[in-house]
Amino acid sequence: MEETPSSRLIPDLPDEISVQLIARVPRLHHLTLCHVSRSWRSLLLTRLLFTLRSSLHCTEPMLCLNIRTRTSQSPWLVLNQGRCDTNSLPSSPLPTVGSACVTAGPFIFVLGGSLSGVPSNVVQILDLRIGGQWFLGPRMSTAREFSASNFLNGRIYAIGGCLPSSEAWAESLDPFDRNSQWVPIDSPVHMRNKWMHGCVVLSGQVLAMADRGGVAYDPGQSTGSCSAWGPVPKRLDLGWKGRAAVVNGILYSYDYMGKIKGYDAGIDKWRTVLGVDKNLPKFLCGATLANLHGILCVIWEQRRNEKNRKEMVVDWAGIRVTDLGSEGLHGSILWWETAALGVPYGSAIAHCVVAEF
Repeated sequence: MEETPSSRLIPDLPDEISVQLIARVPRLHHLTLCHVSRSWRSLLLTRLLFTLRSSLHCTEPMLCLNIRTRTSQSPWLVLNQGRCDTNSLPSSPLPTVGSACVTAGPFIFVLGGSLSGVPSNVVQILDLRIGGQWFLGPRMSTAREFSASNFLNGRIYAIGGCLPSSEAWAESLDPFDRNSQWVPIDSPVHMRNKWMHGCVVLSGQVLAMADRGGVAYDPGQSTGSCSAWGPVPKRLDLGWKGRAAVVNGILYSYDYMGKIKGYDAGIDKWRTVLGVDKNLPKFLCGATLANLHGILCVIWEQRRNEKNRKEMVVDWAGIRVTDLGSEGLHGSILWWETAALGVPYGSAIAHCVVAEF
């Protein structure tokens, strides 16, 4: 059936061209565009638009923070470069403690955590398109608290945070298939007695850091085989401190001496990022790291005992790191800013993730 001008997205253009044009519009205008018509709103909510924006290299990263307050509230915020304040996102319907968090495209997945002190298998999903909306996803096979999670090759992985006897100690999900269910992954029994505190993807493997030695899972190994599991390199395990991030194949960590270090799996070595010490704050309490579209972001929670402080404030910097081989890792500071988060002083960062769409 031939399209009529009135049924097209843009009356004087074929839809295949209109879709290409709409895909190039910056994300900040999407909420306005959804009011043009029902067909425009439907398009803005489809995976087609995300796929097309990805192929056109038009996707934009969004750095999202989940804040743990001293109350039951756990707000989500967006840090914006060049602004001293933040954008608020809808709060999750179920306030959990000790959940894991991972992003896939425009979606934030909050996995498990305890509800009223009891570990749960609930999966909460925040769709960031057009302002953000929460909905419940398929429940995990087992309840988890303080587990590890990440996204690799089109699947979300959840590891640990449950009873070692659970056959679903590790499992995975296709986040883009609405009919998908969690699939348990065979894992060695001797690895299950671990509680996780960090997770990254490095060199095609999911690395989960634990209290006693991290574990590595390679999805490229044959399914149904425990040979896909192994320990992380000892040098990596000893050097990983706090919340780490992988940028351009290098794992970055912020140590307790206020140094930013990068681990290169190819040479099994940690190297200090040079050229940034004099121009950045140095908080020995640690920092949160994130990969913002190839830029290493470092976020410090200000813990200064200033009188009359009522609001939580963070410093954050964007650093472009260049690997100069034998000359080491050199950082160039693109920005260093302070942002007020609009939450009570004494709150803390629970999750820091980057969504892209």
